[in-house]
Amino acid sequence: MKAKKVMAMAMASAMILSLTACGGGNSSDDAAKGGETQSEEKVTVNVVEPNKDAANTEKTDETLTVGLASEPSSLYGASVGKTENEEQIIGNAMLDSLVKFNYSTNEIEPSLATEWEWVDDTHLKFKLRDDVTMSDGTPLVADDVVYTCNKIWIEKNTTNDTGKYLVGATAEDEHTVVIEFNTVAPDFLKMMSWTNFGIVSEDEVNAAGGLEQISTNPLAGSGPYKFKEWKNGQSVTLERNENYWDKDYAGYYKEIVFTFTSDAAAREMAVESGDADIAYDIPVSQASTYAENDSVNTTIYEFGQTTHLWYNQGENAGVTKDEKVREAIDKALDFDAIAQVGTAGFADASLSYWDPSCDYYTENYTVEERAVDVEGAKALLEEAGYADGLEVTALGLQDITPVLTVMQANLAEAGITLKIDTPDTAQFVEGAFGGNYDLICVGDTPAIRTPASVMPFLQKLNVEGPGMVIGGAKWTNDEFDSTITELISEADTEKAAELATTLDEMVKDQTVCSNLYPEMKSSVYAKDLKGFNTIERGFVDVTGFYE
Repeated sequence: MKAKKVMAMAMASAMILSLTACGGGNSSDDAAKGGETQSEEKVTVNVVEPNKDAANTEKTDETLTVGLASEPSSLYGASVGKTENEEQIIGNAMLDSLVKFNYSTNEIEPSLATEWEWVDDTHLKFKLRDDVTMSDGTPLVADDVVYTCNKIWIEKNTTNDTGKYLVGATAEDEHTVVIEFNTVAPDFLKMMSWTNFGIVSEDEVNAAGGLEQISTNPLAGSGPYKFKEWKNGQSVTLERNENYWDKDYAGYYKEIVFTFTSDAAAREMAVESGDADIAYDIPVSQASTYAENDSVNTTIYEFGQTTHLWYNQGENAGVTKDEKVREAIDKALDFDAIAQVGTAGFADASLSYWDPSCDYYTENYTVEERAVDVEGAKALLEEAGYADGLEVTALGLQDITPVLTVMQANLAEAGITLKIDTPDTAQFVEGAFGGNYDLICVGDTPAIRTPASVMPFLQKLNVEGPGMVIGGAKWTNDEFDSTITELISEADTEKAAELATTLDEMVKDQTVCSNLYPEMKSSVYAKDLKGFNTIERGFVDVTGFYE
C-alpha cells in the first residue's frame, strides 16, 4: 500500500461533504471541478496493510466479534442459487474449497486437494487429501465433490458464476475427481478458490433437512470453524473446529460472533468502546478520518477491482452511440479529481483498463492524455451537432453519488448536462440489464480472466449467444469478441499480456469506456489485533485474527 498524503485525503473528504450538500445540482465550485483547493501541508498517513502479519500459533478461549454492514439472507448461498458478500465472509470460515489463493504471495495453494492438473483445455483433475473429516465425522471422498458440483453448483446456480461454466464432475477413484468446464479459461482454477466453491457432502445436506434448510442451518463443510447459532436480526456465532484437518492452522479464537449494523460510524464506535473487534467495510472516505486515531487500526487497500464509466452503445443507446460524444465526455472529465473522491486520495487515476494487480497490466495512457481538455470536448460536441449542449443520464449505485457529482460539474464546463440516477440495488440491476442508461459507473474485476470479469459490459453475454452478464445486450464486434476470447483462454502469461494490451488500445481508440480508479476497501479494528488477511474480492478472512 502506498502511503498517501493527508492533504489529498482531506480534500477528498471535504469534496464529498460539499457535494452531498449541493444535492446533486450543477455545482461549479473549485472542489467539484478538481480545482486548487488543497492545503500545502503534506503529512504522511499510516494505515495497516493486510496480508502481512505472520500466522497465528496459539489457541485461546476468547471470542472475536466482527461487525458487518448487513445480515445475509443465507449462510450457504450456493445451495439456493445466490451469494451475498456477508455470506461469503461467514462461509469462508466454515467451508473449504479444493484450492486456496494466497493473497500475500499471489499463488494458488493446496487445500482439500493436494495436487491438480489440466487434463486438457476443459478438464481439471484434483487429487484429494485422505485425512479430511467433514462436519458429520465422515471422511472427505471424491463423491462429495461430485455431489457438490453436480447437485449444488450446477443445478442451483445455472445462471451465475458458480455454475454456468461447469459441465459436471466425475470420480475416478475415492480420492480423485475430474471437473469439466464448458469454456476454456485457465483462471477457472483460481476462481475455484472462492468461498462459493466450498465442498459439502450429501449426508450433511440431508441431515440438515435438505438444500433449502442448509442455507440457514449450515452444519456442513470441513472448515476451521463450525456453525453454532443464528439469532435472526442479531448475530451469527461460529465455534472453532477442534478436529480441523490442517494441523498447521491454529484458531486463536474459540468463537467468532458476527453482528450486523448498517451505520458505519456505529460499527467503528463499537470497536473503540471494546464492544467489537472489527468494523468491516467502512466507506473509504470515512475510514480515512480514522487513519490517525491511535485507539484503532485502520486498513485501506486495493483489491483488484477497477471502476469504469461505460458508454451505452446497445439497442437502447442514444447520443453515446456517437464516438465524438463519447470522446468529448472523456476529454471533459477530471480523472484526478474523480480518483481523489473515489479513493479518498489513496490511489491515483487509472492509466489502463486493467487493474495494476493484473499480471498483464501496462499503462496505456500518459498522464498528459488524462488531463482535462474542455475546449477539445466542446469542439467535438460541435462536430457531432451538439454545439448548444446535450443531456445524458448516468446510472450508478447510491454510494457512487459523490463521484458522479464530480463528473456532473466537469461535464457542465463543456456544456453537457449530466442527470444522476442512483436507485436502490434492485432497480440498478433492472436498469443495467435493460440497457436503460447513457453512462453507467460500475466496478469489475479484471485481475482474474474469466468470461464474467473481462470487459463484461462489452462482450456478448454467453459463450453460446446473448445472456451472460449484467448490462443487457451489448454493442460489440467480431474483433473485440475474438480478442476477449483469446485473452480468457490463453495459458501463457506473456501472450496474455500482449492480448490485454491490444484490448486496452482498442478500448482507448474507440472510447468504449473511461477508466476511473482502483476501488478500495477499508475496515477499522482493535489496536492489539493482528492477522488482517483477505480472500476473494477483498473480503476479510476472519479465521486468521489473533492478539
